[in-house]
Amino acid sequence: MNDTHENSEHELEKIRMKKRRALIEAKKSQENAQKQTVSIQDKIDYVLKVVLAADAYQHLKHLEQNEPNVYQYIFNELVGNEVISKIDYLISIIRRQGGVPRRIPRDAIILLERRAKGVKSKISVKRGDEMMDLGSYLKKE
Repeated sequence: MNDTHENSEHELEKIRMKKRRALIEAKKSQENAQKQTVSIQDKIDYVLKVVLAADAYQHLKHLEQNEPNVYQYIFNELVGNEVISKIDYLISIIRRQGGVPRRIPRDAIILLERRAKGVKSKISVKRGDEMMDLGSYLKKE
C-alpha cells in the first residue's frame, strides 16, 4: 500500500511539474507577443516619422494625445493592413535609399483631420453688404 501511495505522489508531482512548465511557457509566449506588438508599433512610428514632414508628424502626435478618435481615423487612412504586413520591407527600403523623396505635408494631415471631423470646406464671398458661399455667388452671376 505504501508503494502505491508513493507512486501516486510521484505521478501527482509529475503532473504539477508539467503544469508549471506549461504556465511558464504560456507566460514567455505572452511576453514575446507583447514585445513583438511594441516592436511593430515602434516600426510604424519610425515609418511615420520618415514619411511625414516634421510639423505633420507633430500635428499627428498632438491629435493622438488630445483627440484619439480623430487620430485613429487618420492612422487607419495612412497605415493600412498592407503597410503593417510589409513594415520590415518598407524600413529596409527607407534605410537603403536614405529616406523618402517627398514627405507628406501637414496640410494632408489637416485635410484628413477635417474629413474625420466631418468639416466641409466653405468659401464665402462678400458682395456689397451680403455674405454668400461661393457656389451661390457663381450661380447668381
